[in-house]
Amino acid sequence: MSGDKKKHHSEPKKGLFDDLESLSDSDISERLESLKATATATGEQQRRVKQERDAEITLVQSLRDIQESNRGFSKERNGLLTEFRKIRDEANKVKSERDTVNENVPPPLEIIEQRLIETHRRLATIPHDLSKMPNRKHETKLFSFFFELKAMHSQKLIGNQLHQKYIELLRNQKDKLQQLDKLNDEKKSVAEEAREELPNQKANPKEIRKLNERIAKMLEKINTHRSELKGIKREIGRLEAYTRVRKKGNKGNRGRRKIQPRLDEVKARANSGKSLSMEDFSALLGSGSLLDSLKEKEKTKPKSEPKSEPKKRRPRQSGAARGKRRTLSPEEKEKRRR
Repeated sequence: MSGDKKKHHSEPKKGLFDDLESLSDSDISERLESLKATATATGEQQRRVKQERDAEITLVQSLRDIQESNRGFSKERNGLLTEFRKIRDEANKVKSERDTVNENVPPPLEIIEQRLIETHRRLATIPHDLSKMPNRKHETKLFSFFFELKAMHSQKLIGNQLHQKYIELLRNQKDKLQQLDKLNDEKKSVAEEAREELPNQKANPKEIRKLNERIAKMLEKINTHRSELKGIKREIGRLEAYTRVRKKGNKGNRGRRKIQPRLDEVKARANSGKSLSMEDFSALLGSGSLLDSLKEKEKTKPKSEPKSEPKKRRPRQSGAARGKRRTLSPEEKEKRRR
């Protein structure tokens, strides 16, 4: 148990921006744009599902009112029920076509448009470095992907139009049901006609229960979109915060980020004898590792050999050599005689 604790304490703490330090500014900017587009698309999907769910809730409420109605036949019932039946059939047809388009082209329209812009930019832009020019095979794939995106885009536009039309038909159903509800003296007959004329949307507890289950599933989908959107926005905030930190660091010293240096790198530079900056000294002092680094450096320093004392210079010995006898000049001999 103690070994596991030691192992746990020895693991370095992962920073909030560790996975972003190796990325360039363009990579971070591209990731931000992609996340923002995904957030917009997810929010749009959430709005559409909520819109459809609200329409279904209104329909259920109207069916409950029809179910509770218990009045005689109405003069206007045939016209209202005929219109309601036409709207219902058209709504089912439009919904089927919309679902087919969404199954064939799952990505949202916003994502397709973003990919179209990015692919067109890559095809239309010539890089400054000609060695980075795409080869023929890669460029052919880009063109193929671009035309595929255009086809998907046109289909997705049709799908969105069908969705708006389906929502409008649901609203028309609501209006017809409200008109039926206004016939207070004929509510009962309208309810009976609804049971006979609307086999797919019967005004009975079983049909209402099915609609309620469908509404509950839509709520789960809305909550899933909300959770995904929350995570995407959190990641966007993290990237934007790191971008601000990097820009702030570049103001004081261009090309270098003023981010706290890694302690292990500072120790390695100290042990190797390289020069240390004030930030490096601050990191060592803050961790209490400055003395340890100095001691480790002293241990690794090779021991110098003891200095040998300089040899004393021996005095020069001159031997007594017998020379030739000096001969005196006549003048010197004369002086000595005196």
